[in-house]
Amino acid sequence: MTFMRERWARNDHEASRQLEGDLTEGSDIIVLGAGVVGITTAWELARRGHGVTVIDRQTEPATGASHANGAQISPSEAVPWASPSNLRLALAWMRQADGPFKLRLTADSRQWWWLLRFLASCREDVWRRNARRMVRLALASQRRLDEIVEEVRPEFDRERRGILRVYDSDAALREAEGIVDFMAPLGVGLRAVGPDEILDIEPALGAAIASGAVAGGLYAESDESGDAQAFTRALAHAAAGLGVRTVLGQQVERIDTHGDRFHSVVAGGVRHMADHLVICLGLDTPPLTRSLGFDLPIYPLKGYSATLRLAATNSAPRVSVTDETRRMVVSRLGDRIRVAGKADLVGHDARLDPRRAEQLVRDLRRIYPDLDHDGPPEFWAGLRPMTPTGVPIIGRSPVDRVYLNTGHGSLGWTMACGSAVLIADLLEGRNGELDPADYESGLPAD
Repeated sequence: MTFMRERWARNDHEASRQLEGDLTEGSDIIVLGAGVVGITTAWELARRGHGVTVIDRQTEPATGASHANGAQISPSEAVPWASPSNLRLALAWMRQADGPFKLRLTADSRQWWWLLRFLASCREDVWRRNARRMVRLALASQRRLDEIVEEVRPEFDRERRGILRVYDSDAALREAEGIVDFMAPLGVGLRAVGPDEILDIEPALGAAIASGAVAGGLYAESDESGDAQAFTRALAHAAAGLGVRTVLGQQVERIDTHGDRFHSVVAGGVRHMADHLVICLGLDTPPLTRSLGFDLPIYPLKGYSATLRLAATNSAPRVSVTDETRRMVVSRLGDRIRVAGKADLVGHDARLDPRRAEQLVRDLRRIYPDLDHDGPPEFWAGLRPMTPTGVPIIGRSPVDRVYLNTGHGSLGWTMACGSAVLIADLLEGRNGELDPADYESGLPAD
C-alpha cells in the first residue's frame, strides 16, 4: 500500500498535464472491479502495455457475481431474457411457490423504471436484434478465452464437451427448435437430439430419460463450462506478473473530475490518479455514475447455486446441462457438481432464501437421481447486474476519460474476455471485429 501511495499520489498540475492528450502507449488506467469482467479488462490492457491498477471493496477477486455462478460459457444461450415467450412463462411462474421466477415489487422507483424498459424489450424484433449482438460478443469472447488459456494456462476445471439443453416433452422441444435456425447464420452450431443421442452425449441422464423427466434436447457442441472464480483468480495472478497492481478491500468513495474530465478515484481514504478509468463494478456501477451526473438501467436479479462435493464412487455427469423446464443449469467442476438457477426480482436483497436454494437440489435429483455426494451442499445467492435488454453496457461514458464495461447479467463469464477486448480497442481507438455502437445502447444520450 505504501508503494501504491507513492506510485499514484501525483500533484494536480501533473495530472492535468497528462489529461491533455489521448490514450498513449503505457498510459495509466484504473479499473474498478475485481470480478471476471474487471480482471479480464485489467489483463487485456496490461497485455497491451498499459499501467493498470484494479480497485475493489472485496478482499479477493471474484467474490461477487463471479463467485459461484452456473459455470457455463454458452454462446448458444447468450440471448435476452426479455422475450415474448419468457414474458408468458414469467406470468405463469409467478403463481408457483417453487417456480423459477419470483417478483416482489418494492417502493424503489428504479425497479419500476427497469421493469417498464424490460417489458418494452419483449417484442420479437427487439429480442432478435439484441440476441444477435449478444451472440456476436459471446463468440468473440470464447475465441479470446482460447487465446488466454493458451498463453496463461490457468486451471479452472474447464470442460469442453458442449452444453445440452433438455426438455421434458416433445411439444416443448418442438417449440424451442426455432432457435436452431436463428443461431446457424451467427455461427453457433445447435442441433436437436433425441433420447438415444442424449445417452451417447451424457450417459448419466439415462435415469431421467427412463422416468420421462427428459424427452429430448438441443445440443451446442462448441459451448463449454468452467469455474469462473478459479479462472479470475488465476488471471489476476497472471496480470500481476504483467505489472497490474491491485488495491483490494477498499471501498470506492467517489470519482473526482477536473472540469468535464476524469481526474481521480478516492478509495479507502487514498486518492488514485490515472489517465483513464474503466468501471466494471456490476451492480455497484449505477451509484457511482449517478454521482457523475448520469444513470444506467442496471438492476439486480437474484440467482442461487448449490455446489456438491462428489463421492469417490460416483458416476457423475461431465457435460453441462441446462434444464429448460426448471430453468436451471448443472455443470461439472472437477470433483464437484454445481446446480444454479432462479431469477428473483426482489430489489437489492442478497440474502439466501433456504427454500429457493434447496429447491435446486431437489430439482437436480429429478434428472440425476443416482447422484452421490459427500457432505452437505454449499449454497450461495448472488445478484446479477441485469440490463432490461440483456445487452451489456460497454463504451464511453458522458464523462471524458471514463469508460464502462458492466451490466452483463448472468453472462459475465460468457462475455468477459470479449468485453475486455472491446473496451481496450475503444480506449486505444482501434477498430475491432465488434461494432461498439451495439453495446452503447444502455448509455444516456449526449
